[in-house]
Amino acid sequence: MKFYLSNPELDAQIAQIRSVIRLSMNGIVSDQMTNSGIKYKKNYGVSIPRIKEIAKSYTPNHDLAQRLWSLQIRETMIMATLLDPIDKFTPEIAHEWVTGFNQIEIIEQSCMNLFSKLPFATTLALEWIRSENSWVKITGYILAARTVDRFNENEIIEIVGLIVENSENAEFHEYKSMSLSLSRFCRKSKEMATYILKQIEPFSDSLSIGRQFIFTEVKQEILFLDIL
Repeated sequence: MKFYLSNPELDAQIAQIRSVIRLSMNGIVSDQMTNSGIKYKKNYGVSIPRIKEIAKSYTPNHDLAQRLWSLQIRETMIMATLLDPIDKFTPEIAHEWVTGFNQIEIIEQSCMNLFSKLPFATTLALEWIRSENSWVKITGYILAARTVDRFNENEIIEIVGLIVENSENAEFHEYKSMSLSLSRFCRKSKEMATYILKQIEPFSDSLSIGRQFIFTEVKQEILFLDIL
């Protein structure tokens, strides 16, 4: 955990936030999440809508958000993604956060609430997809899926190539995030959908569960869109 200089106003806000979170806790949900493998340093089991409701009571503030994140409590971390202004959030902070990710919920919340809104989101996504760290790659694929319209053709082709290269032994969350990004890229154009389908055609009879999943999901997306 980082240490911050005392700030009476922010300290009071954080104490208030923690109090409201504790009053909103749901121990049953917290236990269910833990049993499902969703583990945080501390988790009060507060619902996402309730966390968003609490966050609306506070003005976005970078210092407040960073202090909330440093607590490593599920609810304060999610609030941090809602309260950190995009003009204050740097690539360095993004890289610091992503190296600590180890489960899917905080990745999805960070990508949806904050990362996808950053002007350098596609740069982050590409860097993270190229990573050797599985959780970092998962974050990159999910971020790419949320910023699909901001990628150019060459960048998409690179991502498709990385998926083809790395999907055979991908674990569950990784191949799910790969299929999500490919499915979203299919929405770019008929030509792109045709290209992606051609690249993953061999996945249809692969012995890899991940590759079979990717092919099925992308094919269903294309059929749903009715673009081929």
